[in-house]
Amino acid sequence: MCKAQLLQRWRTHLESKRDALLNEQAAARSATRVDGGHRPENRGERAAVTSQGYLAEALASRTDDLDAAIQQLDAVGAGPRERVSLGALVVVEDENGRESRFLLLPGGDASHLDSARGPVRVLSPSSPIAAALMGLDELESAEFIRGDHLVEWTIQEVL
Repeated sequence: MCKAQLLQRWRTHLESKRDALLNEQAAARSATRVDGGHRPENRGERAAVTSQGYLAEALASRTDDLDAAIQQLDAVGAGPRERVSLGALVVVEDENGRESRFLLLPGGDASHLDSARGPVRVLSPSSPIAAALMGLDELESAEFIRGDHLVEWTIQEVL
């Protein structure tokens, strides 16, 4: 698995999401236009304009979050990690021998990226799975509750 390629795909994914949000934000802002020739005539129309204003602000906040994640991605780098930490590509095996791959990156939202060895789930370092794995070395195990049962993963690789 080439971590540098995965990081670039993640950057592209975040930038695409940001661009889509910017378009939605512009559309929401245009619906809040109130000027001399375009004034809401009743309470329902005024509420709709207000709602679009709140939506535009929420979209702006999410866009700011994505911009921050993109900037943080520059600082992460694709170099190898010795322990599970921000920027680590982690391969784990569960008690049934099934492998899973996680990449801990800013803006991680459990999206999947394809790799030669199978899908890689991109997680935020603050996600419950990442929190359980954080700081561990290869061959160490982590347990956490998933749904109604206990899951144990053994770290096979940290890249």
